[in-house]
This record gives sequence, C-alpha cells and structure tokens, in this order.
Amino acid sequence: MKWTFITLLSCMICTVLGSDCFAQDAAQDDDKLREQVLNAIERGQRYLIDQQNNDGSWPAGLYETHANGVTGLVTLALLNSGLPSDHPAVAKALDHLEHPQMRPVSTYEIAMVIMALAASDRGRGKIAELSAQLESMQLENGSWDYGTKNGNWDNSNAQFAVLALREAAHVGIRIDEEVWRRAQKHFLNVQIGSRKNPSGAGWAYKAQGTPTGSMTVAGLASLIITQEMLQDDGDVAPNGEIQCCGGDDDSELQEGIDAGLQWLSRNLRIESNPGVANWKLYYLYGLERAGRFSGRRFFGDRDWYREGAEHLVNGQDVRAGFWISHTEPVRVAGTSLVLLFLSKGLSPVLINKLKYGPQANRNQDFKQQDWNKHPRDAKNLTNFISRQEKWPKLLSWQVVDLRTAADGEGVAALMQSPVQLLTGSESLDSIQGRELELLRKYLAQGGFLFAVNNCDSDEFETGFRDLVRRLFAGQNQLTRLPDTHDVYRSEFLFEKGATPELWGVDFGCRTAIIYSPYDHACRWNKWAVNDPEKRLPVVKTQIDKSMKMGTNVIAYATGRELFNKLERPKILSAGDENQLNRGRLTIARLRHTGGWDTAPNALGRLQAALETVGIEAARQTPNLPGNDPALFDYPLIYMHGRKNFQLSDEEIAGLGKYLSNGGFLFADACCGAEQFDESFRKLITQMFGQPLEKIPVGHELYNMQLGYDIRRVKRRIPAEGPNVSSIETRESIGEPILEGIQVNGKYVVVYSKYDLSCALERQATTACAGYATEDAVKIGVNFVIYGLFQ
Repeated sequence: MKWTFITLLSCMICTVLGSDCFAQDAAQDDDKLREQVLNAIERGQRYLIDQQNNDGSWPAGLYETHANGVTGLVTLALLNSGLPSDHPAVAKALDHLEHPQMRPVSTYEIAMVIMALAASDRGRGKIAELSAQLESMQLENGSWDYGTKNGNWDNSNAQFAVLALREAAHVGIRIDEEVWRRAQKHFLNVQIGSRKNPSGAGWAYKAQGTPTGSMTVAGLASLIITQEMLQDDGDVAPNGEIQCCGGDDDSELQEGIDAGLQWLSRNLRIESNPGVANWKLYYLYGLERAGRFSGRRFFGDRDWYREGAEHLVNGQDVRAGFWISHTEPVRVAGTSLVLLFLSKGLSPVLINKLKYGPQANRNQDFKQQDWNKHPRDAKNLTNFISRQEKWPKLLSWQVVDLRTAADGEGVAALMQSPVQLLTGSESLDSIQGRELELLRKYLAQGGFLFAVNNCDSDEFETGFRDLVRRLFAGQNQLTRLPDTHDVYRSEFLFEKGATPELWGVDFGCRTAIIYSPYDHACRWNKWAVNDPEKRLPVVKTQIDKSMKMGTNVIAYATGRELFNKLERPKILSAGDENQLNRGRLTIARLRHTGGWDTAPNALGRLQAALETVGIEAARQTPNLPGNDPALFDYPLIYMHGRKNFQLSDEEIAGLGKYLSNGGFLFADACCGAEQFDESFRKLITQMFGQPLEKIPVGHELYNMQLGYDIRRVKRRIPAEGPNVSSIETRESIGEPILEGIQVNGKYVVVYSKYDLSCALERQATTACAGYATEDAVKIGVNFVIYGLFQ
C-alpha cells in the first residue's frame, strides 16, 4: 500500500529524535509544587512524631500554660495532613486527650482538644462535655477570654472557641443558638471601619486599634461560621413555602463578611502578618480557615494557597523539617500551624462555583452579584456530602471568576474541580468570547457543568438554553432526563414518578451538562447541621430532597473519584489543529449508523498520546463509509459506537477487501454497549465467515516493544440490581479482554467489548463498563503500533 513506507519512516525518525516528538507537560509547575508540598508535609509529620512524649503528649515549651492545647494542635495537624486515627503516634495522642484526668481549663486548650477529637471520630462524650464547658465560658458580650471570665476578652480566644464549637456541631453536638447569636453580634460590633468603605473593614485583637491580618481572618471565619449555624426561617410562609428570592434576611451580616473579604483582598501578604510584625504562622493558619470557609481561591488577584505553599516549603528547616517564625519559636506549634495550612492541598475541591456577570471595567468588581444569589449553596452542599458515609470527610469548594480564569490560567483553573456550578436568575449574555471558549474547552476535557435556576426565573431559563446553543454551535440542546437516568440512583434512590425535573446534554458518552429549572440552591442555602428548633416539617422535607438531589448530581459527575487540590487531572492534548499532515500518521474513522461519532474526541486524544511513543499523528481524522475506495489511503481504521447498526452489502465488501489487503481495523463498544457489541460481532461473522476469537495474553499485542505492557490493567464492572447505586462498581485487575480476526497469521481486526473511547476523552461514568483512562490510552497505543508494524 502506498502509505506504508512514508508512515514507517516517519515513525522511525521520530523515535530516534526522541524528545522533540514527546508531548509537553503543561502542568510542570503544578507538578513541582505538588511534590514539594507532599515532601514538606511528610518531613513535618516525621519531626512531630519524633518529638512526642511517652504519654502521647508533646512538649509545650513557652506555651506550658496551654500544654493540653499544644497536644491537641499537633494531633489535629497530623490528622488533617493525612495520618489516620489508628496511626501509632496519633492513637497514643488521642488516648492522652481522652484520659479522664486530662481536663483542659483555658479556652485555647478546650478548643484544640475538641477539634482534635472531632477530626478523629473519637471521644464524642468528651466533646459534648468540653463543648458545654466552652459555651458556659462565653462572656456577656459574646466573646471569650482565656477562661477566667474576668472580662478581658480578645478576638483570638473568641475565634478558637467558635472554630471548636463548629466542629462539635458537625459531629452531632447541639450548640445553643444563643451562643452563635452572641458570637455573631460580637464580631459585627468590633469590626473596625465602615462596611461601605471600598477598602473594606477588618478586625484587631480588641475592639480598638489597627486591623491585622491574623485578626481579620479570625473575624471572617467566625462570621461565616455563625452564618452557617444560624438559619432564619423568616422567609417561610405558614404553609411551608420558601420565598427563595424575597429579600436578604441577613444583609448586615453579609455586609460584614464582604467588607472583611475586601480588606483582606486589599491587604493580603504572605511573608508577614498584615498590620503587625509578629504571629506569621498563626496568621497563615487563620488565612487557610478564612479561605476554606469563604470558598475563595483568590483574595484580590492572588492565589493565596499557592503563594503560601511556595513560601512555606522554602521556609522549612532543611535538616529537621520544622517551622518557626521570629515570634513563634515553639517548633511543634509552628510546625503544626504550617501543616494545617498545607493540608488544604490534600482536600479535594468538590465544586467550583462560577462567578460571572457584566463588568464595566476589568479591574473593577462585577456590577451585580446575581451569580451568588444564595451565598451558602455550594458550601452547604459540600458540607452535606462530606458527611455521607462513602465520601471523604475533608472536602472543599471554591469560587472561580470565569473572566479571570479565561484571561489567566485557562482551562487549568476549572480543572481543579470536577464540577462547575452555575446559578443565577438573570441573563447569561455576559458569558461570551474567551469565557465561552473556556467552558467549551473544559467540557471537552471531560468536565461537568451543573446549572440551577434561581427564583424560577424565565430569564435564566432562556439564557441557559441559549448558552448551551452557543457552546455547541446549535448542534446540541437540552433534553429532559428520563426517570431511568443514572443520576436518579447514583447516591440516593429516587422512585420512578417522583424524580425531580432535570434536563441535560449528552457530550461524548455521558450527560456532561445537567440543568435544574427548580431552585434546589435555595434549599441548599437553608440547610444546617442542626435544624432550627421551630423549622416546619414540610420545610425539612424540601431541604432534604434538594440536598439528596444535589448529592446525586455530584455523585453522577464524579463517581466519588476525586482529585485533591495538589493532584488536578492532566489536561488532555488534542494536538495542533494547524500542523502540516505531510509525513504524519492519519487514522480514518469508519462511518455507520450505530453512533460512529459518540466519542468525538477519543481518536484525537489517542493521537496525542501516540506522540509519547514517538509517533507523529495528523490532527485530521477523516470519516468514511466501508465502500469508499479512499479507505486504502489510510493504514488504520478506527470504529466505535453504542447502538445497533448494519452495513450495506457494498460496505461490507469494501471493508472486507481493505482488511484482506493489508488494512487494519481497531474498535470498541462505548461503555460496553451490548447493542453495538452484538452488531459488531454479526458484521465480523458476515465478513469473514467466522466469529471473533480471543487474543491470547501471550500475544505481542499485550507487551509491545515500542508501546506498553498492558498485561495488568484496571477494568470497571458496574454493579447490578434494582436498588443498587448507579455508581457502585467493582474493579477487575488483569489483562484486557481483547478479541480479533486473523488473516495470514496476523490480526487485521482487534476489538474490545469493554469501553476505551469514552475513557480516552474522559467522559466515562462509573456505570460505564470499561477501562480506566490511563489504561485505555495504553491499550489504544498498542493497537496502533501493532496495526502499523504487523
């Protein structure tokens, strides 16, 4: 065939040249920082473990008056940075903290012991006892002092008390609502400056003085926590109807939070504590709390976690692995504070809430906040999911400014989370140009978009349908999801006939966009760890149903397979669309009626992966019917699908002639689709007069010299049964199940009845029977190499 010599020569030249043919790693800086952070965490953990006393405690040094608090701090740091509660050092520490004779008395001590025990799922009785003690220590003005109740309060003690009571509430301890109200009133009363000031308003150690970074993050975190814990049902009618958009019931509180965020955005520093020359590590710990609770990845235009992580990994003691600052000399305390900051990188970002809207000037804030109609929706949904049995306990969420991402990091900014949440009640016309293209690229990377209409808005409904049209150039539109869709049984089971209304867009092999015309976000916004005492049962039912529906959508999108912040998925390359095709391998696609383009980006992903083994592939992938003489212009033909199909006699004859004269066909059933599998087997039998045969594991295809050893790969097998979650699977590890047809001792057809295509474009769901993405790439590369050189 006329392509053979040129193709093989190109492959051999590329193999010899080596690095020039390898795909470039666009996330090199991320990889470097990830390794640095993980190494720093491990060294810090080792240092702390080496310092532990025989009784499970740690030496407190200058903080001897808060010795139990230091042990609680270290224990919390070890737990949050990844050590399990049954790790010998952690278990010994927890035994010490739970001992009946260990009775902390100061606010700091009590707070740290509560937080350590809450993080370990141990000592619920002691948590309840200490929480009641901490509640009783609150002063009349809503603050706390060191525990003496002499009235000499400060915002640092108050912060730790609020943090601890939050953790107690999250493990099921009911905290008196008046405690939260008094604390909230206190932090609003002592905020310094006008909340209307464009520069924001911060907090100081006391009611008067200059705001500092450490106290402003303390005030911010405390207000956000009290907002989370206090739910006002003043927007609920007597019949239980929730007035989702009837006005802001906590405008003063939200103004205080927004002013604190603005102050921090204007004054953020990493190398020092803004406004004061000391307590840098304590400040950075508080910064992590404020950033996590507010969902802010950026304060102003600065990525506070990245900058902080880079600063801290460079400040670790080279030999011993501890951290201190010039005013924080106690090594175990300083090291613990740093680990608590760095451990945010180990927390999966479950949801990106998209910030969008019209903007008069790029350097100014958005003129409206319609994207954030329900400020607590994403946070509450994340907290609810983190409490479910099969999910990680430490989950986070964040706000991503769509315009900032489009002008900066691009798709990598969105890839930090598997789900983008888009909410609002007004038009989406502002999402244009680079922002629109960014969403399009994100979806092509296997991303997922979850849109929720706020306030039953016709304007948002029309705007979102138009956004879908613009994303796909009119080729895709929203369709209502049937009761049988996997999303209705991915986590919680919704019975047929009682499924909430959802619409979706299938992109590749799954529903990649889901839209809710019902305002579930309003109900997420009202969820609380402990319901208000007078909340109506009908309201609880509404909220519970919406929380479960939101969880199901997230479960469907992720399959509970999450990346931590330091392990974002690699951006899949689709190759250079403008490259010259001369001398490059071109693979054609076989056109048929069973969904020949179900996974439109799969072959492009495979061609990009071929670069890593020295094969330069053309960007274009022509699609041809089986009877097209142009088939003979291409060495390899690729085929996939999901539905039944049948080729004409002419197509069967043309394809058979191609394969009998040196051509090669590789194929797979998208998501293990039984309809396609049945039709493909009939086609092969009709074409060759014999069925597909299993390719023995000893065949060279399983261990190609220029490719990969694929004798041990991961295959996903969905669970079956009427009441089984659609994301429940079992994993099989072993050789892939491959079949083929030989002509003159060489396979001219290679087939996988389990999915490769959807995995290649990262659009497979856990209900998709097939291989993991990394293994699908290796199998596909081996197919191509075998087909070229056989």
